[in-house]
Amino acid sequence: MKKYILILLVLLLIPSVQATPGATSYWGIVSVDGITKSNELVTVYDPSGKEVAGATSLQDATYQVTVPWDDPETPADEGVVNDETITFKVGGSTATSRVVDSKGSNIRLDLAAGSSPSSSGGGSSGGGGVVSAEPYENIMKKESKDGILAKDISKTFSFITPELPVSQIAITSNVNTETISVQVELLKNRSAQVKEDAPGTVYEYLNIWVGTSGFAVPRNIKEAIVKFKLESSLITSKGFTDADIAMLKWDGTQWVSLVTEKTNSDNKYTYFESKTNAFSPFAISGLKGEAVSPASPEVTAVSTEKTEASTPAATKGSPGFGIVLAIAGLMTVVLRKRSN
Repeated sequence: MKKYILILLVLLLIPSVQATPGATSYWGIVSVDGITKSNELVTVYDPSGKEVAGATSLQDATYQVTVPWDDPETPADEGVVNDETITFKVGGSTATSRVVDSKGSNIRLDLAAGSSPSSSGGGSSGGGGVVSAEPYENIMKKESKDGILAKDISKTFSFITPELPVSQIAITSNVNTETISVQVELLKNRSAQVKEDAPGTVYEYLNIWVGTSGFAVPRNIKEAIVKFKLESSLITSKGFTDADIAMLKWDGTQWVSLVTEKTNSDNKYTYFESKTNAFSPFAISGLKGEAVSPASPEVTAVSTEKTEASTPAATKGSPGFGIVLAIAGLMTVVLRKRSN
C-alpha cells in the first residue's frame, strides 16, 4: 500500500516541474513486459541516431528526461529541431517514437518495452530499429512507427506527418519478429543510394526503411501495400491522368514499376495503392510513354545447367565387357605376329 501511495505522490509532483524554455520534458512510468521497472535506462535519440537525453527510472518506476533543442545561433548540434521524430528506448529496446513536442512543454509519456528474446527461444526473426542510410541534409520530413510482425498476418503502420505522401503501409510478413521500426523519409532530391533519376515526371522521392539492414527483402516480406496520395491539381497540371501515376522502386540496379491503382479521391487529393515485397528508395512519378520494367517477385535461384551424362566405364557386370576383352586379345595377337 505504501508503494502505491509513493507512486501517486511522485506522479502528482512531476507535472509541476516545468521544462526549461529551450527544452522539452517527458515523464511517466517505465514497464517491461507489462511489469513496472526501476533502475531501467531510458534513452532518447534524434533521427540521425544521436543520443540527445537519458535517465534512469527511479524506485517507483518513474522517469523524467529533458530533451534539449538546438541553438540555431551556434555551429554545434545541441539537440533536436522542430518537427523531428525522436525515439525512446528502454534498456536498449525501442519503446516508442513521436514528433518532438513544443519547447517548454512537460509531457506525460509512459514507456512500455519488451525484453530481449532468449537466444534459445527460437521462432522469431530480428527486425529491430531503423538506421537510415540517407544523408541527413537530403531528408525533408520523416516519421517512424514501431510494431511487431506476425507470420502471414497483415500489420498496418499509419503515418500522420502531413507533408509525407505515404499515409499507411500494410505489411504481411513471412516471419515472426520482435518490435520492428518502419520509417518513411520524404527527400529533397533523389536518394544518395540511387545512381540515376527516376523515369517520367517525378513528383516525390522517398525512402521506406523496414527493420535493420537486410531485413526488408522478399525472404521476409510476403507482401506490402503502400498507400499514398498526390494533390489532384498537380496531376492534371502536368498533363497526366490518374492512370499515369506509378510508384517506382530502385531494385539496386534500375528503377522498376510497382503495380499501382487509384483507390479514391476528394476535393484535394487522389489516393493510390502500390504493392511491393521489398523496401528501398522509391519515387512517385507520372509516366506517359516511358518504358519501365515491372517489378518481379524474387524467386529462389535454381540451377538450370545440364549435367552431361558420362559414359560409364566398362565393368565386369556390363554387357559389353566381354566384347572389349575379345578385341583387346585380338589386337595383342596381331601385334605379336607383326613383331615376328
